[in-house]
Amino acid sequence: MSTWVFITIFAALMQTIRTSIQKSLTKFLSAEVITWIRFIFGFPIVIIYVVVLHNSGFEFPSINQKFIVYCLFAGLFQIIGTILLVSLFSHRNFAVSTAYTKTEAIQVAIFGAIFFQEYLNILSSIAVILGMLGVVIMSSSQQNIELKSLLTGLNNKSVFIGITSGASFAFDALLIREAILILNHDIPLTNAALTLLVILILNIFQLGIWITYKNRSMFNGILFYWKRSLLVGVTSAIGSIAWFTAFALTQAAYVKTVGQVELLFSILVTQRIFKEGISRTEIFSIFLIIASIVILIYSTNS
Repeated sequence: MSTWVFITIFAALMQTIRTSIQKSLTKFLSAEVITWIRFIFGFPIVIIYVVVLHNSGFEFPSINQKFIVYCLFAGLFQIIGTILLVSLFSHRNFAVSTAYTKTEAIQVAIFGAIFFQEYLNILSSIAVILGMLGVVIMSSSQQNIELKSLLTGLNNKSVFIGITSGASFAFDALLIREAILILNHDIPLTNAALTLLVILILNIFQLGIWITYKNRSMFNGILFYWKRSLLVGVTSAIGSIAWFTAFALTQAAYVKTVGQVELLFSILVTQRIFKEGISRTEIFSIFLIIASIVILIYSTNS
């Protein structure tokens, strides 16, 4: 099995842990600050990682203006996607809308083919579609949404926001992949590390300026919750290192499809904490997600 698969699964696990900690902060801090926390507290970890790679003899590539531009927009799409996702909390049909954010993987495949000439073979395309169906059905089941509501709500504003949020994260992944390729260097580890470092710095400044402009007092609560903020930063940094390394090794659509295993981790966490059973719909969704990953791995190795 390819190395990028294991790296992606590990990244999804870190993201599951980070998300659960972030959710515990939503009662006390604004969505913008919680997002900024993952950048600022994760920054030292990424710096240490880059220094360790450098001191271990790994050669880093030089950067150019095009690389910076791609990193800038990748970070911007990441911030926009997060803000749109959080904004859905204020909408009445939040559950239906968030189900549409789960279309990220198939949007990566579509936009990748249209804008970046990253084409998938037939088996890989089937895998992406199966994975998306599994995630959307699972999301619908967990939030007690009837599947027909996903179709009847297509003309709703909040559903449009959900789809746009997924599109923003899709472009974020594709631009990260393109930024890494622009470096045109033979060492995936250093390509990924340098790209992550640059995007992280840009995100700290971009979102920091936005928060300062909107309401700088939002920063005040960080010190009161520094322990949880530190955990968010550490898990975010480790997860990002894994995500970016996976993007350096293969196409973004493949990574995002396997990354949907995050939902399975979330279910395991929920079952562990609340001792809840698994419905037939959830079992069917798990089957679709696992099948999509198996088919994708087979298609990329054949």
